[in-house]
Amino acid sequence: MQKNTYLKDIREKDLQALFLELKKLDKKLIELQFKASFRKLKNHQEISKSRKNIARVWTILAEKTLIEMKNQQSQEKKG
Repeated sequence: MQKNTYLKDIREKDLQALFLELKKLDKKLIELQFKASFRKLKNHQEISKSRKNIARVWTILAEKTLIEMKNQQSQEKKG
């Protein structure tokens, strides 16, 4: 999956779905590292791609959390 379409897909997800995606990516990374340690992994770039995808999900999680906090603060000031 290309980076831009992947970013669009994960930006549309809610927090719960992002945490599930993060769990799935962590599991995939562990599996790739395990295969690499036993010399079974043919494409070692998959490890770095997986790490980058994990970082992307964490970044979007942080963005969404900040947006929610700002919305809560603005609602508290109004109310």
